[in-house]
Amino acid sequence: MSYSSALTAALSGASENQLANWRRGPNALLVPEYSDTSKVRYSFRDLLALRTVAKLRREVSLQKIRKAVTTLKNLDDFRHLSNYMLVKSADTIVWVQDHQAAVDVVKRPGQQMLATMQDVLGEFEGWTGPVVPLERPKPGLRINPRVLGGFPVVDETRVPYDTVASLAADGLDARRIRYFYPSVSDLGVSGAVAFDHYVSEYGHRRTA
Repeated sequence: MSYSSALTAALSGASENQLANWRRGPNALLVPEYSDTSKVRYSFRDLLALRTVAKLRREVSLQKIRKAVTTLKNLDDFRHLSNYMLVKSADTIVWVQDHQAAVDVVKRPGQQMLATMQDVLGEFEGWTGPVVPLERPKPGLRINPRVLGGFPVVDETRVPYDTVASLAADGLDARRIRYFYPSVSDLGVSGAVAFDHYVSEYGHRRTA
C-alpha cells in the first residue's frame, strides 16, 4: 500500500507544494520510493522521513536541512532517510544515534554533541499548523506499518479509512456500514469521516 501526495502531506506536516519541491532536482531531499513517470506515490518509510523534515522546517532553514541530508547521503553506508533521527540542537541539526549519542551534521559535521529527544511520531505543530499523531491520526483509526503497509485503517480491522468514509458520504450510517464491514465500530466510522475531512481540509491550508 502506498500514499498519495495529498495523504502524505496531511500525515507529514508538509504541503503538497513543499513535497513537490523536496523531490525535485539533483539535490532532492527525498525521492518517493514508489514514484514513476506517471504518478507520485510515497512509502511508509518516506512518510516517516518527511515528518522529520517537516518538523525541522518550522525550526531551522531549508538550507540547513538540505546540508544535513547531504552529509548523511555522503556516508558510506547511507540507508533510507527514515533510518536517521534528526533534531534541532542550538543552531545546528544533529543526528541522534541509539537515543543517546548525537553527531552534528550541519555546522561541525562529525562532532559529538548532547541533544534533547523530540518525538516526530506524536502530534506536533508544523509549518501548516497542527499535525496529527501518526499511530492514531483520529480516534477509532490506527496506522501500523504491518497492516496494509501503514495505510490508515479502522482500529482492530484491515478496513481502509477511505472505504468507510466513502460509504458514509453516500449516506450510510454506522449500522448500515456494519452490514458490509461487521468489525467497524461507531467510533471507527466517525474517526474515518473526521480523518477524511482533515485530509481534504489540509490541502487548503496555507503555509506560513
